[in-house]
This record gives sequence, C-alpha cells and structure tokens, in this order.
Amino acid sequence: MKRNACIVGMILSCAVGWGIPSSHAYELWVADQSDTAKEMGGFLYIYDGEKLGADPAKAQPLVTMDLGKEVNDFCQKATQKAVRRPHMIFVTKDQKHALLSFLSGHVLVMDTATRKPVACVSTGKNVHAAWPTPDQSMALAANIPEKKLIRIWTNYQSGTFTFDPQKDVLDLGALESGERPDNAPICPITEQTSTSAFVTLRGGGLLVVNVKDTPMKVTATLTDVQVHPAGCGGYQVGNTMYINSGGGWPVAPLAYDVYAVNLSKLPGTVEAKLVSTRDTQFSDSHGLGGVGRYLWSVDRAGNMIEVIDSVSNLSVNTIQMVGPHSDDPAPDLIDFAPDGSYAFLNLRGPSPLTGNHKDVNNAKGSTPGVAVLKVLQEGKSGEVVGIAPLTNKANGNETADPHGIAVVNR
Repeated sequence: MKRNACIVGMILSCAVGWGIPSSHAYELWVADQSDTAKEMGGFLYIYDGEKLGADPAKAQPLVTMDLGKEVNDFCQKATQKAVRRPHMIFVTKDQKHALLSFLSGHVLVMDTATRKPVACVSTGKNVHAAWPTPDQSMALAANIPEKKLIRIWTNYQSGTFTFDPQKDVLDLGALESGERPDNAPICPITEQTSTSAFVTLRGGGLLVVNVKDTPMKVTATLTDVQVHPAGCGGYQVGNTMYINSGGGWPVAPLAYDVYAVNLSKLPGTVEAKLVSTRDTQFSDSHGLGGVGRYLWSVDRAGNMIEVIDSVSNLSVNTIQMVGPHSDDPAPDLIDFAPDGSYAFLNLRGPSPLTGNHKDVNNAKGSTPGVAVLKVLQEGKSGEVVGIAPLTNKANGNETADPHGIAVVNR
C-alpha cells in the first residue's frame, strides 16, 4: 500500500494509488487559533513526527511560535493589518512551503525548512482555507463573509504571490439561486490536474470551477439537496473525489454526509453519490483523509472516525476516540505520517472559536491538543496511542483551540 504521493496538506489530500514508501523523518505542524495578544496572534507548534508518534504525552514541540510576534510584524508590513485566528494549514506538493490561512484575511506562505515567512497576502475580510494546487501554480482562497473565491498566482522560486481583483476573484454571491441559497465558500479542493476546484458551500450545494480559465468559470453544479451544507473535507482516489457536509452553522448545527463524486464526465457534468450519512445522529463531519484504500471520516461531535472502503464505498469500521485519554476529544481535522503508520488529529478545547453552534456544542471538547492514532490493518482500523496536550490560559480559563494540522515530509 502507498500513501498518496500528491498529498497537499492536513486534511484535504489526493490519492492516486496504494502502497507505503519507506519511513523517513517528518514534522507535524499544528495551529492554535486562540489569541496571543489583544485580538491578534495565535500559535504555531512544530513537532518531530516520529517522537510524537512514539510518546504523545511526553513529546514537546521543536518550535513554539507566537504568531503575534515576528509573523505579525511581517504581515503588518505587507498588509497593514494584524493577523488573527490561524485556521488552516496546507503544504505544497514538493513539501517546501506551507500555507497558513487566517480568519483575518491573510494567507501566509512559509518556508518549511527555515520555518520563516516568505510572503503574506491579504485577500479581504477572511480566508477560511487557502489551497495550494498540486501543480504549485496557484493557491485558491475561500473568503466566507464576502462570498468570494480568490486565485493567488504562486511562484515559490521567485517568492512572488499575487492576484488581480479584476481577473482572479470569482463572486460566488452573484451565483446564488433557490438551489444554492448561500454560496459562501468553505473549502476549494482541486483534483490532481489542478484544473477543477470543488467548492463546498455554507448553504449546501457544490460548484465545480475551472481555475485555469481567466476569468474563472463554473463548469458544473450540484444543488443543496444533492450536497448538504458546509462540507470541508476532500480526498481523491483514482477518478473519484470524496467530499463531505458538516455542522456548526445555523443552517446545519449538526450534519454528517460523505459523497463520492465521479470525475469522468468533467468538465460539463458532475454526479454525487451518498456514501454515508449520520444526519439523524449527534454527528458533525469535518476532517476527511485517507490511508491506503481507506477513507477516514472524522465525526467531530460524535467523537469517532468512520472508515470507508474506497473500493466498495462501504462503511467498514468505526474508531472510537473517547477513552482513557479523553472523555470528550472533539476530533476535528486529520493527516497521516508519510508511511501511513500514524494518524494525527487536532482536538478542540472547551472554548471553540470557530465552527461551533452553541445550541449543540458540536465542536466543544475537554482536552485541546493533538491525538495520535496507530494505524492498523493497512488503514481499516486504528487505536488511540495518546494525546499531546496544548494550552493557552487567559484569566484562569483554557482558551487553546487547535485547528489547522499538516504533516511536512523531511
């Protein structure tokens, strides 16, 4: 079995084959979106992946970076505003750069070897996710409040990252209809050719966008009946893109669906097959990843991972997260060690800052940190090894809220 060679980041990844490469050094990057200064900052933690897997409870970060200091100064100089809420982390295909998206509207590009900032771009009021395409020619930023998809042209060699507001911004709000009533983009996920982006929507439905066209063009759509609201996971296996729907928003405080989208008829037609649903349960689908032939779908509210066989599209197992390490872990996003031996998940804290509906507390947990699971049966099963705790106390209260997570190969 092989872990996909075209992985691009923490949760959303792309698999074209199976098999496992030889083990080698890697790091785990984790973002805590709680403030480190007044209404600004956040933490970036970097762990030695092998040490974290061996003994999570005792593992200490190699780096603890207060994003309210050097990074904020860097972004302030570039954009004239402070960074806040580091939300997502994705890594380029060659593993040389990481993209951190901030809910303050920043996309920060970092050199993974030096761990230094390379560029900081402001794309408006918010960036929920900034997705680096596999061909490394662009990054796609999802701006939720302004309902815009923004294409940033990325030249990692020259260190230039730009977008033209007239040519590289797609106004999704202008495309709303009764079938897609709220086109705020959640996550823009491209398939392996970097041509078609699958844009999940807060109000439900799906837009398939040709991101190589100028201007960008919607080539296929699904309705809010065909794809339920607020999905954030995407994972490609062969000619199928798996996406999900999730909770945490007023339109869907609780939601859990996994869909298989056939890519063979693109660009003109797209079809979604419902693979799994827990919409009638206390469930919230958020992170989605895979190892070998198996998808791991994270249930944030239900404190479990559903395992789906990508060959049969059948649910074949559930991995319970509640146990001696945590009574309410609230697992969120997921990534895997390069050899597929371990899975890493961020665990939300008692004061979730995003994605939580207070009537149900779908994202509220008791043990903020990183959960480490040993992958078993070539990906069909797994067991919790332990938790690396994270903390950020303010006025005696725990405010730590880990979210973005990504494995970086060395």
